[in-house]
Amino acid sequence: HLVLETADRLGYSPNPFATALRTQRTGVIGAIVRDVGDPFLSMLLREIQHAARQEGVDVLFGHAEYDLQVVGRHLAFMHSHLFDGLLLLGDIQGDQAIIAELIKSNTPFVTVARGESTSFPLVNIDELAGTHLALDYLYGLDHRRIAFVGNLEHGGVSERLKFFRDFLHEKDLDACSAYIQTCANSRSAALQCAQQLLRLSAPPTAIFCATDLAALGVINGLLRAGWNVPAEMSVVGFDDIEGTADTSPALTTVRQPAGEMAERAVRLLMRLIEGAPLDDGEMRAVIQPKLIVRDSCAAPRHN
Repeated sequence: HLVLETADRLGYSPNPFATALRTQRTGVIGAIVRDVGDPFLSMLLREIQHAARQEGVDVLFGHAEYDLQVVGRHLAFMHSHLFDGLLLLGDIQGDQAIIAELIKSNTPFVTVARGESTSFPLVNIDELAGTHLALDYLYGLDHRRIAFVGNLEHGGVSERLKFFRDFLHEKDLDACSAYIQTCANSRSAALQCAQQLLRLSAPPTAIFCATDLAALGVINGLLRAGWNVPAEMSVVGFDDIEGTADTSPALTTVRQPAGEMAERAVRLLMRLIEGAPLDDGEMRAVIQPKLIVRDSCAAPRHN
């Protein structure tokens, strides 16, 4: 209700030129990103700008800053300046009301990198495959005490945690609740999670981080505590953001192909704008991730 009230107060209303836009488009698409400080979303945004240029359209970009009222203002601005469709990058708690407004105003939109469980047009990584790539690799190295670090406010990360729990259950591994550390998606918060894990009487031998940002914070926390990575603790990330090959140790991670995701998202949005008939399968682009093996994982010294 907050979003709808904000939208009303800001004078947000369905675009009065919506019908005309279906035949005479502006050549501008909107992109609202959850947090431009998130390195993966920032990388994705750059790729979207590139993909949009390839399609001959411009991108009007808005930074949500995790704030629904800010999103409401961006929508009001974008509608008043006319745009043909919208990409939503990442998710913000409560933003279903924003999506309801987009549906109501008949605005074409695509959700990107906000988990697979949405019923809207989406482009997302295969979360199950990505989680299994990381965990199968750790399990194959003989790790049996595996911890999780991530921010559950994000749809994709909460799905990764679900698949993490399922994996532990399948392999009959210890699903100790203390091994699941939830925190903000920042290096400093993840560093504290690493410290919590090290205080346990039986610390894990490996840590699966739901983002590379968390993994970098975890490694920092381990090194500060005098632990050797990977000799004493293995760490695997998720995203393959810029710089992860240059850290010490270089980070083993699950790559989300930002370029492919951006191209698919822009192409899907353009087809929706054009009113192309799409079946359910075409409305959901689920991209396959890839495990990038570097130097942050090794067999445990003991289980």
